[in-house]
Amino acid sequence: MPQPTFWKLKREAKRLWQQFLKAPNNLRDDLFKNKEFERHHAPEIKVTEGVHPISSEVAIYLIFPSNGVTQSHLMTLQQMVGENIAPFVISNVPLSEGDREALAEHAWRIMERPNIGYDFGGYRDGVLFLREYLPKLRRLYILNDSAWIIDAPQTWFHQVRALNVDFCGATSNFEVKRVAIEKFRDVEWILTPNHRNHHYASYALAFGPKVLQDGFFISFWQRYKLSEDKKRVVRRGEIGLSRGLLSRGFSHATTCPVFGLDEEIAALDNRELDHVARFLILSGHPKLHELRCDVLKSDAASAQGRQDRIYLILTAVALQAMGYVLPVYTIPKRGFQFVKKSPIWLTREGSDATLAVFETLDGPLAQTALQESRALRASKGKHLDAG
Repeated sequence: MPQPTFWKLKREAKRLWQQFLKAPNNLRDDLFKNKEFERHHAPEIKVTEGVHPISSEVAIYLIFPSNGVTQSHLMTLQQMVGENIAPFVISNVPLSEGDREALAEHAWRIMERPNIGYDFGGYRDGVLFLREYLPKLRRLYILNDSAWIIDAPQTWFHQVRALNVDFCGATSNFEVKRVAIEKFRDVEWILTPNHRNHHYASYALAFGPKVLQDGFFISFWQRYKLSEDKKRVVRRGEIGLSRGLLSRGFSHATTCPVFGLDEEIAALDNRELDHVARFLILSGHPKLHELRCDVLKSDAASAQGRQDRIYLILTAVALQAMGYVLPVYTIPKRGFQFVKKSPIWLTREGSDATLAVFETLDGPLAQTALQESRALRASKGKHLDAG
């Protein structure tokens, strides 16, 4: 049996030490956080009626408009309304009167709540507010504004309906076997749907009537423990919800699956393959960026250069998830409708790549996203251009 490498032992030791340091706060959260929220913060929640009626499909749309509601927020709501979906906007920051009125023109309800528990805290309040409606809904969507929605041949909502499964996400995480960056040539495109961390990303989820009428769904949100620790939110929220639903045998799928991606990438010609490799979003993975720099030094037309580009792309997707790392491919080739926002301000390379992708796109949603991404680069990402 192979022995664990030193770096794996070091990583595990660091993880256990961090857990030990966080244990007192985590225990306090588990025992008191929900009670504190109900006692001190729930009374601050404000709900405003919008102009649109309830329908058989509702979308919880969680936003964090720290600098005010944007045009992309309103256009996303317009798309929902155009799909006969009743938008339920949840803002994790207080709204100005003008923003509240603007949202009301495109919404069924607007909830303003304290920013406690990140996105799953807001989702929880939204689902519990909808409790009496859930048994009558044909579908409930849950989205947040961590990604722009852009123009596509079919909307994500249309794609969800076409799949007709009980539980659907835009993309998944931990569904492909991972490989160490230094061993990227050993990457194998092996699906790992039973991985303990496999889950559907919470920026875009959808639930059908079987889920909404199952006692587990409402029970999950009632029992969900609020936390200000992002890793716990992912583990208990994204992973907990996904694994709970999958364990109950519900049908499930993603609209942009990892299945078959290895064959699609291998089928690209040398020019396309080099282009995709150059515009991967690698924010937060400096070693992956270093690897890309080395790979791109090789001739894209050579056998080794071509193969290394394939290995690089697949390794990056396995480590970071397709919805984040691959808009340069998923938008034109898969008709994917989401582009994550955070790369705009995290690293220069990720910001440049995201802007470059936007600059190739047409349509009002994409053009609006381009304008907002440039504004974010000039404000939140201004440090990237320093020096």
